[in-house]
Amino acid sequence: CALLDNASVKCWGLNNRGQLGIDNNTHMGKTSGSMAQLTGINLGTGRTATAISAGVYHSCALLDNASVKCWGLNDYGQLGIDNNTTMGDGSGQMAALTSIDLGTGRTATAISTGLLSTCVLLDNASVKCWGQNGRGQLGIDNNIRMGDDSGEMALIPTVNLGTGRTATAISAGDYHTCALLDNASVKCWGYNNRGQ
Repeated sequence: CALLDNASVKCWGLNNRGQLGIDNNTHMGKTSGSMAQLTGINLGTGRTATAISAGVYHSCALLDNASVKCWGLNDYGQLGIDNNTTMGDGSGQMAALTSIDLGTGRTATAISTGLLSTCVLLDNASVKCWGQNGRGQLGIDNNIRMGDDSGEMALIPTVNLGTGRTATAISAGDYHTCALLDNASVKCWGYNNRGQ
């Protein structure tokens, strides 16, 4: 995916789960002329993007109003829309896509997509993650997936980064997540079978 100079977003490549956000599941970029046919993603009326993060089967955008929208595969709730409906692979789905409930009064400043999870850095320098959690990659002291049931997004706790600690950056991997903290230290959580 690319964030263009006019704040629109275009994605290309594998699209078997609607991860390109073009309201179908046609792969783009492989055949002659397909890149020229690529349209900008419908982020909502009047909405543009300030950041984009592409996972394997889902993608997310941080919008100009500090909200977040995700599309593509959603079997673990990684889109953060309180269900497990895949979005972006059917006609009109991108226009119907709602912003993620980040909590009362909360907005996002950064976003990172993992394999089947998503994390944001919030405006108060806290971190919130949702989606698959089989390895603890959401940082919520359990392995329960979040974001796939009605009302769940509003209830997700922020990651406990330590007493008085906040984050300045976030990065989600396949099964682990790391945060750069306000004191320039780094904390990571999740799968550690290779010392990650």
